[in-house]
Amino acid sequence: MQAQIPRYYVRKDVMKNRVSPNISDIFDKLRYRKCRQTDFWGADLRNAMLPGKNLRGAEMLRADLRNAMLWKADLREADLWRADLRKAVLMEADLRGAELSEANFQDANFRDADLRGANLREADLRGTDFRGADLCEANLSGADLSGANLSGANLSYSDISFTDLSDADMQHAVMRKAVLWRANLSGADLQETNLREADLTGAVLRKAILWKADLSHADLWKADLRGALLQEAKMNHAMFAENDFTGACFRKVGGMLDA
Repeated sequence: MQAQIPRYYVRKDVMKNRVSPNISDIFDKLRYRKCRQTDFWGADLRNAMLPGKNLRGAEMLRADLRNAMLWKADLREADLWRADLRKAVLMEADLRGAELSEANFQDANFRDADLRGANLREADLRGTDFRGADLCEANLSGADLSGANLSGANLSYSDISFTDLSDADMQHAVMRKAVLWRANLSGADLQETNLREADLTGAVLRKAILWKADLSHADLWKADLRGALLQEAKMNHAMFAENDFTGACFRKVGGMLDA
């Protein structure tokens, strides 16, 4: 019978003078064990090498994981509230149901990661690589995704309301039935993106590239489309009302516009 895995507490607030503990001994002990449900609250984990590690349910609130290697790590249901993961590598990591709100993921790599149902509310995701990631039913409301790469990502049924996606690369992304209330998509590249039945109420799409995008049955009430490129876009039964189309290009648009 396998021995019970101990919980290692490395909380800064219980250390004298709030000094981060040296965790090298902890990782030596955990090297051949699972880290499931381990408590790394406030830990200094900069440059930690944790590829493939089982961190399911781990408590890593406010942890410093800058430049950490978490490739293929299991972080299902882990709590990383307000953690710092700038430039961390999370390629192919499993983050289903993880708590990632208000965390800093600036320039992190989530390529091909599984983030279904994850909570990324108000997270800093500037310049983050989400190519091929699965963000279905994720909560991204209020997050900053400016300049992020979401090409080929799956954002179906996700909450992207009040999110900053300015200058983001979203080519070939799937955003079916996503909620983008008042999202900022200024200058975003949405070429051949699937936005079928998406709710873009009040969204800002100024100078956005929507070439060959699928907006069938999408709701664009009060959306700002000034200078947007909608050439060859599909708009079967898309809903428009109180929009600003100044300078927008609708050449060869397919389908019927419901105004």
